[in-house]
Amino acid sequence: MRRHSIYAFAAAAALFSTASLAADYPPPVLRASAPTVEPVASGGWYLRGDIGVAGHSLGNVGVLQNGSQVRAGVGGVNEYALRMKSQSETVSIGLGVGYRFNSWFRMDLTGEFRGGGRFRAMDYVNFNQSGGTTSQTNLYNGGSRWIVGLANAYVDLGTFCQIGCLTPYLGAGVGFAYSTLSNFTDTSTGFNTVTGATGSLGGYATTASRTSFAWALMAGVGYQVSERLTLEAGYRYLSLGDMASVTLRDPTTGAPRPSNDTVQARSVTAHEIKVGMRWSLNCSCAVPTEPIVARY
Repeated sequence: MRRHSIYAFAAAAALFSTASLAADYPPPVLRASAPTVEPVASGGWYLRGDIGVAGHSLGNVGVLQNGSQVRAGVGGVNEYALRMKSQSETVSIGLGVGYRFNSWFRMDLTGEFRGGGRFRAMDYVNFNQSGGTTSQTNLYNGGSRWIVGLANAYVDLGTFCQIGCLTPYLGAGVGFAYSTLSNFTDTSTGFNTVTGATGSLGGYATTASRTSFAWALMAGVGYQVSERLTLEAGYRYLSLGDMASVTLRDPTTGAPRPSNDTVQARSVTAHEIKVGMRWSLNCSCAVPTEPIVARY
């Protein structure tokens, strides 16, 4: 019995000693853990703006008389040749609105103005006239511009931060191109084997417009500057369809020529370098939160 009393006394003494030491410790300190930020939403609406410079190619330039293409062996024409065709560079300015569905797929609608271009072409024709033959050269010249609307879809191919967090993309678009030709002139000279030089035949055309189907293929890279702002640089192949056709008029009377001479450019395409930006309207802009955690 005496032994059990000794053990009970020793246990009580140890408990009292532990409680006394605990009373000497300072109270627990509440410290904030590392700040946490909510992840940025992967989808949402955005606005975009672009500028570009493009070089062009023309599929064909032809002259129609009474609706038929001028060619050798038809309607008294002995020889016909297109000696030059060109469409100069244009500058484009575009705006659009789009929606990002997830981290790899987005779509947008864009509208752009393309101006500052110049259409030029030159042909040679030899035809029967006045009991002999006339050799004639025509130089065509006019200002060109387009309004283009496209619905575009893009696939983002992943973000690579080894070289500055760049996101390459591929895209395609379909829509319309509204072309306008203005200040159009025909400088024409010829020589007839019977009557001699025919002098300046010339002509002009009033402003004409046309709407054609357009489509585009795109590739480029984006750089995310902030949660809202992404900069882009890329290449675009753009098919603008056919340009507006112009009917030549007599420079003296202003009336259309008797044969209704019409100049037509077909299958205009553009190779374009573009730079632009996208501004997200769904930025989370999350404020860091600091949960309180007790640490001893």
